[in-house]
Amino acid sequence: MDINKLRQLLPDSLEDEHLFVSTRDHVGKNRYQWNVVLERGLSFDYGLFMPACLPCFTEAAINNLSGLTYKELAWVIMRGFLPKDDIPDDVLADICEGAYSETIIPIQEATDDNNLVIARLDRGPSCSFKDFAARFLARLMGHYLAIRNRKAAIIVATSGDTGTAIQTAFYGVPNTNVLVLYPADRVSEVQEKQMLSVKGNVRAIPVNGNFDDCQQLAKRLLNDNNVRERFNLTSANSISVWRLLPQTVYYFHIWLELNKKFPGQNILFAVPSGNLGNLTAGLIAKRMGLPVKVFIAGTNANNIFANIVGKGTSSGSLSNKNTLANSMDISVPSNLERILYLYGESPENIPDILLEKRSISPEVVRSLRKDVFGEDIITNEDIEAHIVRFWRRNNIVLEPHGVIGVAASFRYRQYFSGDKSVIAVLETASPSKFPDFQKNYPDIPIPQCPSVKKLADVDLKAIRPKRVPAEPGAIVEKLEALINGK
Repeated sequence: MDINKLRQLLPDSLEDEHLFVSTRDHVGKNRYQWNVVLERGLSFDYGLFMPACLPCFTEAAINNLSGLTYKELAWVIMRGFLPKDDIPDDVLADICEGAYSETIIPIQEATDDNNLVIARLDRGPSCSFKDFAARFLARLMGHYLAIRNRKAAIIVATSGDTGTAIQTAFYGVPNTNVLVLYPADRVSEVQEKQMLSVKGNVRAIPVNGNFDDCQQLAKRLLNDNNVRERFNLTSANSISVWRLLPQTVYYFHIWLELNKKFPGQNILFAVPSGNLGNLTAGLIAKRMGLPVKVFIAGTNANNIFANIVGKGTSSGSLSNKNTLANSMDISVPSNLERILYLYGESPENIPDILLEKRSISPEVVRSLRKDVFGEDIITNEDIEAHIVRFWRRNNIVLEPHGVIGVAASFRYRQYFSGDKSVIAVLETASPSKFPDFQKNYPDIPIPQCPSVKKLADVDLKAIRPKRVPAEPGAIVEKLEALINGK
């Protein structure tokens, strides 16, 4: 990696560069160092951290990034969020080399659906888009803990894919222990096998409840000063802004690749949206200067965000529904808070909005609609029908989450039939993680992910631990057992 060359591609520095703020800071004067943000996960006031300012690229500067490898691009993008005094250029290069040495993002053109492409983010170690950010975060955390001679416990709530991505990324990383909470009976069999097959310093446990219960447990423990200090507890969910920011890199990468393939055409991203971390990263990339015309946010029956964009309200969205797209079965997306903050909602209003006690400001909804088109799929039958249709028309196999991005794209085309922009649908997981679909459609060949293929002979019942109640005390016991090697 030629660091001298990459330095020439960096944007100008800003006054608040490398500092962070809370989404619930009413005054807006508090600034936090990057390492405080890395260690805490959640802000002191229970808000989520966001960059105080963003590195911004001009259109010419973005065009100059064309031709960089993924790890080089990651160096340029992430350099703007990390101070050189703490993370020197060569250290950042090592982090990017380790995280992205073999990164590929195949782009498949849909032959029968004009100007629609599939950006496959499912080719990493855990076959999920979460690998991109998890591998960067694990190496950043490992470096930080090593130079300070500290240890950390990391708590993660997952609706399916985050768990394995974090476990795979942190496996064997010194000074770290990772506890993953997943909703019992609410993840696919393959996802559960993946999580329970990774051992060592990482462990997954099934929790009685849904993803929202797991996420609230993680937040409660992160907000408990005694627990946090006792275990040096932090998070690797997109609760942590350091799990979120590396996701901006693949938006730049995909845009640059499509700009070469479709020069002069507008580019849209269709994003399957559950906890909204993926979409938030895209919106941050747009604020950094990436010329994305619109983001198409696709949701399943847990459609709080589609309601906000489409109807201007979150009313009636809080019940958690079980769908084929289980990783998106989230009724209160944590990153909704970041999106509201990003689009100008008053910090003091945000907690009540999330509880449906207050309406979103009309000007925030109007501003959001300029950048985002929201659409939902209500039934599992619709999800299956779209998978079958897309395979038969384009010979491309998708899984229940990615196909929701496709369905939302079709709806966008219906609303805006004159818009011939290129739409890049983000395929977020390998279809091999959802093999039950093939039982009804044996003619559709499910491509195999290497890490999933290894699990074929695993007896899930034999390795599944006893589920735990959704109570902080039960999780603390599991943290203690993990750290003590029990």
